[in-house]
Formats: sequence, structure tokens, C-alpha cells
Amino acid sequence: MADNQPIVNRFHKPKSKIEIPYRAAERAATRYVEDECGCWISTYSVASHGYAQVGWQTEGIRNVVTAHRAAWVYFSNEQIPDGYTIDHLCNVRRCVNPAHLRCITNFENARRTNGRDWEMGECANGHPNSEMIWEGSRYRCGPCKRESQRRYREKRREKSTP
Repeated sequence: MADNQPIVNRFHKPKSKIEIPYRAAERAATRYVEDECGCWISTYSVASHGYAQVGWQTEGIRNVVTAHRAAWVYFSNEQIPDGYTIDHLCNVRRCVNPAHLRCITNFENARRTNGRDWEMGECANGHPNSEMIWEGSRYRCGPCKRESQRRYREKRREKSTP
């Protein structure tokens, strides 16, 4: 390797945001097979996490992103903002149908677990995000936390009374 070339660790995720080029976004958005549910199933290879992937090479460096992220860039004609992710409304990881994709904050996406989906700006029990409190390392819904503590204290009282 020449002395003037930087050493690239292909296993290290880049610190800067990856700009998805139009040519890769177009390929991801146009190579699919429509299924009976209206999902556009990407024909690209699927990684172990279940998402289809599309790749490209720029200046000798290979880049790979999930196909639904690239398709969103193609259809929205803008890059995914920092702190945001592309969510599947249909819960089909290989789907690239723009009607099934939405751009949401990483925070909102992380709260959606086990197939549960609730109104944006609310906790799973319907309390507004304005009720969220910071607990040192994460946000929690204040009313839900208080209700959980109330149930815990009640259960302890029941155990302590003969």
C-alpha cells in the first residue's frame, strides 16, 4: 500500500453520515417485485438482519446501506437527516414501497417494540411526549412510571399484610 493512502478499516462504521448517491437510490427503488399486499419486495440480496441491501463504490471505498433507506432517498429526493431513520409501516423489512415508508426520529423508532405501534408524539399508553422525563440514561413517560411505582407499592403492601 502506498504511504499516501489512508488505511481504511472496512469493519469500522463511518463517523460521518453516508450520503446515498442518486444512482444507488434509483437502483434500490426500481428493482422490486410487487406482492399481494402491495409491498414492493426488493430483489437485492438480504443480509442476516433481514433487510435488503444495495451497495456502491466511491473513490475506491465500498459502501452498503439497506435498500429501504436508499429507496426513501430516491422518492423523497433528499438525504435522511441526522437522528432520523426510515420505518416500515408494513413491517416487511424488504419492502421499498414509498407509501409503506416513513421518516421518524430514532427515539420514536426505538420505542416501537414487539410490533406495537402508537400515535406519534405519545407513549404506548397515550400520554404526550411532553410528559417524558430524563432518568440519567434514558427517557421515560412520567405518568406511566408513577403508575408502575403505584402498582409496585400496592403489591408490596399486599405481601407484607398477613
